Amino acid sequence: MAGQRKSYDIKGTSQYSRMQDYSSYQPSALGTFSISEDGDFINCNKAAIPTLLDYKLPLNLDEGYNGTEGKDKARETTFPQWEKGLKWIHGSKEGYGSVSSVDIIASRGILKDIGYTNHNQYNNPWKFEACKFKGKVYLRKVDEEEDENEWCIRNSYWGKKFEEYLIQQETGTKATYRMLKGKIGKKTVLLSAEVDAISSDGKYMEIKTCFANKIGVKVPQAWWQSHLGKVETLYYGLKTRQGMVYDKPTEITMAVALTKYVTKNRANEMIGFTGDVLDWLYGALPDKDETWILEYTGGRQIFLRSTGEKFLPNWYLQFIEGRKEEELVKQVEALTLSHPVN
Repeated sequence: MAGQRKSYDIKGTSQYSRMQDYSSYQPSALGTFSISEDGDFINCNKAAIPTLLDYKLPLNLDEGYNGTEGKDKARETTFPQWEKGLKWIHGSKEGYGSVSSVDIIASRGILKDIGYTNHNQYNNPWKFEACKFKGKVYLRKVDEEEDENEWCIRNSYWGKKFEEYLIQQETGTKATYRMLKGKIGKKTVLLSAEVDAISSDGKYMEIKTCFANKIGVKVPQAWWQSHLGKVETLYYGLKTRQGMVYDKPTEITMAVALTKYVTKNRANEMIGFTGDVLDWLYGALPDKDETWILEYTGGRQIFLRSTGEKFLPNWYLQFIEGRKEEELVKQVEALTLSHPVN
């Protein structure tokens, strides 16, 4: 029923540090898919993951920013429509076989924001949509235009420009994702995680930019994001206030990031908090096709409220209503899903 409201009370960080050891999260990589430049789903393998390019310093991250085109590029997202993840689940052999033991289906970015709530010094708000259907919780980002100032937009553009300088996407591909499955708290989570690049020796890398005096603030969140996505190396371009990178990017292994910037106690707090919130959410949601808003606005509570609207697209509901597996796979492969299916 629309208007129903529930809340989760945030505990002290020390309580979360005892709930789960960060090292117990060891997700399995199940498969890979890409999004084309036109927004189409491409089921693929590890060969599609971007590789590092040769580049020449200095790098001007502000190049091309002026004008509408540059600002539009800063605002665009590479996150797939959430239906694309569902298509991988039920449109590939690996995906279809992975669902029976899964409790939560989400993107890495959602779990990153939830897990960092207690450590975000700015109390940045977040909001997601949630639904539990047939014993599985689905989480997706709310499709809203963010009210960002000019400086935030410019920095977002610089990050995308840095990636352009450093990585080589496969022709026709906009972004590539890995599907991972692991245990957080008491729940088994299936998540999609964008892969920035893979090194020549096969290590997964997270590509970031940062001001030199902010590295200690930025690395903990990047470590948490990378830990969720089974990434091995953080690759940082240290930028000036004018958007210039003069020095070779800094490589920080996950082990160094943990020891120097995060600490094991803090890492345990982040995964413990995420697990506790997911456990609460799983129990709080009714098992029906209904959209609920999961929201943090600052302070010591997380809120959950019903909109009364449907959550799952009709094609997905039809898909899981008892048809034979071979028929379901053929049905999904026939869909383009460039737009939500009504």
